[in-house]
Amino acid sequence: MKRHIDEELKKLKDKLFRMGLLVEQALEAATSSLFERDSSKALAVIKGDQEINLYEIEIDELGHELIALNQPAAVDLRLITMVLKINNDLERMGDQAVNIAEKALIINQEPPIKPYEDLPKMSQDVRRMMRDALNAFMEQDADQAKSILECDDIVDRLNDKIYDDLQILMVQKPQCIRPGVSLIMVSHNLERVADLATNIAEDVIYLKRGIDVRHHIRERRGEKV
Repeated sequence: MKRHIDEELKKLKDKLFRMGLLVEQALEAATSSLFERDSSKALAVIKGDQEINLYEIEIDELGHELIALNQPAAVDLRLITMVLKINNDLERMGDQAVNIAEKALIINQEPPIKPYEDLPKMSQDVRRMMRDALNAFMEQDADQAKSILECDDIVDRLNDKIYDDLQILMVQKPQCIRPGVSLIMVSHNLERVADLATNIAEDVIYLKRGIDVRHHIRERRGEKV
């Protein structure tokens, strides 16, 4: 027998998925504005952030309304709580996309300081992590969520390499300091998106397996995920 709350939960998840698509598009446009030196894309990302914020408000209101009016059972309550957490993570990802767009507007005014090498790969990896994390939640796939945790280590290493390479360049060429610092911030913004995608993946693992993998706590206990 189909319950009324099932329809409401589907509506909640659908809104979250649409919000995730908007965030992914914002990240793609923000990084493209940098790599293609197309500031119009950066401006569109900044302007479009309002739509993401509206989704956050709608999802938050609907989630809390479901809790207040339906007194959901434990399994439904866990799902709603998770949606609300992911909602917050997605909104913060959208903010990081805006940060990248704002840095692109600065960088695009400067002469190119070097060919982009690791940053495009980092951008692709991060957007894939974000997409896979959302899919893992929608499909309740703990195995896919676990693979995201491994990708986070790769992104961290790329972030460190980009930082080191730009530090060396700025020492050698002081005229590159302004765009170099902005590129370091872009790399940091992408690394933060990867962290937020990892948060979602950790929540999926906990929801499906009852295992808390935050802060690598399982590794410290010598347990398997």
